Amino acid sequence: MKRVIQFTGLSGAGKTTLSFAIKRDLTTKGYKVVVLDGDELRKTISVDLGFSEKDRLEHLKRVADLADAIVADFVLIAVINPYEIGRQVFRQQCSAKLIWLRCQIAILKSRDTKGLYRRAFLPEGNPDRLSNLTGINAPFEEPIHADLIVDTGQLKVEQASALIVNFILLNSKKYQ
Repeated sequence: MKRVIQFTGLSGAGKTTLSFAIKRDLTTKGYKVVVLDGDELRKTISVDLGFSEKDRLEHLKRVADLADAIVADFVLIAVINPYEIGRQVFRQQCSAKLIWLRCQIAILKSRDTKGLYRRAFLPEGNPDRLSNLTGINAPFEEPIHADLIVDTGQLKVEQASALIVNFILLNSKKYQ
Protein backbone atom coordinates (compact mmCIF):
# COMPACT_ATOMS: atom_id res chain seq x y z
CA MET A 1 0.00 0.00 0.00
CA LYS A 2 1.41 3.37 -1.04
CA ARG A 3 1.74 6.04 1.65
CA VAL A 4 1.78 9.73 0.77
CA ILE A 5 3.43 12.30 3.00
CA GLN A 6 3.03 16.01 2.37
CA PHE A 7 5.50 18.50 3.76
CA THR A 8 4.36 22.08 4.23
CA GLY A 9 6.35 25.07 5.39
CA LEU A 10 7.80 28.35 4.24
CA SER A 11 10.52 28.68 1.64
CA GLY A 12 13.79 27.49 3.16
CA ALA A 13 12.19 25.42 5.93
CA GLY A 14 13.74 22.24 4.53
CA LYS A 15 10.98 20.55 2.56
CA THR A 16 13.16 19.49 -0.36
CA THR A 17 16.31 18.87 1.67
CA LEU A 18 14.48 16.66 4.15
CA SER A 19 12.48 14.87 1.47
CA PHE A 20 15.67 13.71 -0.22
CA ALA A 21 17.34 12.81 3.10
CA ILE A 22 14.27 10.77 4.05
CA LYS A 23 14.22 9.16 0.61
CA ARG A 24 17.83 8.04 1.14
CA ASP A 25 17.00 6.64 4.59
CA LEU A 26 13.90 4.77 3.42
CA THR A 27 15.59 3.50 0.25
CA THR A 28 18.38 1.92 2.33
CA LYS A 29 15.64 0.09 4.24
CA GLY A 30 14.38 -1.40 0.96
CA TYR A 31 11.46 0.93 0.20
CA LYS A 32 10.72 2.51 -3.18
CA VAL A 33 10.38 6.26 -2.60
CA VAL A 34 9.51 9.09 -4.98
CA VAL A 35 9.92 12.78 -4.14
CA LEU A 36 7.63 15.33 -5.79
CA ASP A 37 9.18 18.77 -5.41
CA GLY A 38 6.87 21.74 -5.93
CA ASP A 39 9.55 23.97 -7.45
CA GLU A 40 10.53 21.33 -9.99
CA LEU A 41 6.91 20.49 -10.84
CA ARG A 42 6.21 24.16 -11.54
CA LYS A 43 8.74 23.84 -14.39
CA THR A 44 6.82 20.93 -15.93
CA ILE A 45 3.21 20.09 -15.06
CA SER A 46 2.42 23.59 -13.79
CA VAL A 47 4.53 25.80 -16.05
CA ASP A 48 1.36 27.63 -17.09
CA LEU A 49 0.41 28.63 -13.52
CA GLY A 50 1.26 31.66 -11.41
CA PHE A 51 1.00 32.20 -7.66
CA SER A 52 -2.57 33.41 -7.17
CA GLU A 53 -4.64 31.35 -4.75
CA LYS A 54 -6.52 29.81 -7.68
CA ASP A 55 -3.28 28.88 -9.48
CA ARG A 56 -1.70 27.49 -6.32
CA LEU A 57 -4.72 25.26 -5.71
CA GLU A 58 -4.67 24.05 -9.32
CA HIS A 59 -0.96 23.24 -8.93
CA LEU A 60 -1.75 21.18 -5.83
CA LYS A 61 -4.50 19.27 -7.63
CA ARG A 62 -2.06 18.41 -10.40
CA VAL A 63 0.54 17.25 -7.87
CA ALA A 64 -2.09 15.12 -6.10
CA ASP A 65 -3.08 13.54 -9.43
CA LEU A 66 0.57 12.75 -10.11
CA ALA A 67 1.04 11.29 -6.61
CA ASP A 68 -1.99 9.05 -7.21
CA ALA A 69 -0.47 7.74 -10.44
CA ILE A 70 2.94 6.87 -8.99
CA VAL A 71 3.73 3.30 -8.04
CA ALA A 72 5.94 3.38 -4.94
CA ASP A 73 5.91 2.53 -1.25
CA PHE A 74 6.15 6.21 -0.31
CA VAL A 75 5.52 9.45 -2.16
CA LEU A 76 6.99 12.50 -0.44
CA ILE A 77 5.47 15.81 -1.55
CA ALA A 78 7.57 18.91 -0.87
CA VAL A 79 5.39 21.97 -1.51
CA ILE A 80 4.79 25.19 0.40
CA ASN A 81 1.02 24.60 0.22
CA PRO A 82 0.05 27.79 2.09
CA TYR A 83 -3.71 27.20 2.38
CA GLU A 84 -5.52 24.72 4.59
CA ILE A 85 -7.85 23.92 1.71
CA GLY A 86 -4.82 22.93 -0.38
CA ARG A 87 -3.57 20.60 2.33
CA GLN A 88 -6.98 18.96 2.37
CA VAL A 89 -6.56 18.15 -1.33
CA PHE A 90 -3.74 15.74 -0.44
CA ARG A 91 -5.46 14.42 2.66
CA GLN A 92 -8.69 13.65 0.78
CA GLN A 93 -7.30 12.51 -2.56
CA CYS A 94 -4.18 10.66 -1.37
CA SER A 95 -4.87 9.96 2.34
CA ALA A 96 -1.67 11.94 2.92
CA LYS A 97 -0.16 12.58 6.31
CA LEU A 98 0.80 16.23 6.86
CA ILE A 99 4.16 17.21 8.30
CA TRP A 100 4.62 20.90 9.04
CA LEU A 101 8.23 22.01 8.86
CA ARG A 102 8.09 25.08 11.06
CA CYS A 103 10.96 27.55 11.18
CA GLN A 104 11.30 31.09 12.49
CA ILE A 105 11.49 33.87 9.90
CA ALA A 106 14.83 35.08 11.32
CA ILE A 107 16.38 31.67 10.62
CA LEU A 108 14.82 31.49 7.16
CA LYS A 109 16.21 34.95 6.38
CA SER A 110 19.67 33.83 7.47
CA ARG A 111 19.49 30.70 5.26
CA ASP A 112 17.90 32.43 2.23
CA THR A 113 19.48 30.06 -0.30
CA LYS A 114 17.37 31.46 -3.15
CA GLY A 115 17.62 35.14 -2.14
CA LEU A 116 13.84 35.34 -1.79
CA TYR A 117 13.76 36.85 1.71
CA ARG A 118 16.31 39.50 0.79
CA ARG A 119 14.12 40.49 -2.17
CA ALA A 120 10.86 40.37 -0.15
CA PHE A 121 12.26 42.84 2.39
CA LEU A 122 13.45 45.37 -0.19
CA PRO A 123 11.67 48.74 0.05
CA GLU A 124 8.43 49.41 -1.82
CA GLY A 125 9.13 50.61 -5.33
CA ASN A 126 12.39 48.69 -5.69
CA PRO A 127 12.17 46.86 -9.04
CA ASP A 128 13.79 43.73 -7.53
CA ARG A 129 11.30 43.54 -4.66
CA LEU A 130 9.43 40.24 -4.40
CA SER A 131 5.86 41.06 -3.51
CA ASN A 132 4.39 37.57 -3.15
CA LEU A 133 6.69 35.60 -0.84
CA THR A 134 4.59 33.19 1.17
CA GLY A 135 4.61 34.01 4.86
CA ILE A 136 6.01 37.52 4.35
CA ASN A 137 3.80 39.44 1.93
CA ALA A 138 1.57 36.56 0.79
CA PRO A 139 -0.55 34.36 3.06
CA PHE A 140 0.54 31.22 4.87
CA GLU A 141 -2.17 29.65 6.98
CA GLU A 142 -0.63 27.70 9.83
CA PRO A 143 -1.73 24.08 9.57
CA ILE A 144 -4.67 23.18 11.78
CA HIS A 145 -4.36 19.40 11.50
CA ALA A 146 -0.66 18.61 11.14
CA ASP A 147 0.16 15.00 11.94
CA LEU A 148 3.67 16.03 12.95
CA ILE A 149 5.34 19.40 13.55
CA VAL A 150 9.11 19.58 13.17
CA ASP A 151 11.00 22.74 14.10
CA THR A 152 13.70 22.79 11.45
CA GLY A 153 15.31 25.83 13.02
CA GLN A 154 16.20 23.75 16.07
CA LEU A 155 17.15 20.41 14.51
CA LYS A 156 19.94 19.44 12.13
CA VAL A 157 18.92 17.73 8.90
CA GLU A 158 20.00 14.31 10.20
CA GLN A 159 17.98 14.74 13.42
CA ALA A 160 14.86 15.94 11.62
CA SER A 161 15.16 13.19 9.02
CA ALA A 162 15.49 10.47 11.68
CA LEU A 163 12.47 11.85 13.55
CA ILE A 164 10.35 11.93 10.39
CA VAL A 165 11.44 8.49 9.16
CA ASN A 166 10.49 7.05 12.56
CA PHE A 167 7.10 8.81 12.38
CA ILE A 168 6.48 7.57 8.81
CA LEU A 169 7.39 3.97 9.59
CA LEU A 170 5.35 3.89 12.82
CA ASN A 171 2.31 5.27 11.01
CA SER A 172 2.79 2.91 8.07
CA LYS A 173 2.58 -0.11 10.36
CA LYS A 174 -0.85 1.04 11.57
CA TYR A 175 -2.21 0.65 8.03
CA GLN A 176 -0.69 -2.72 7.17
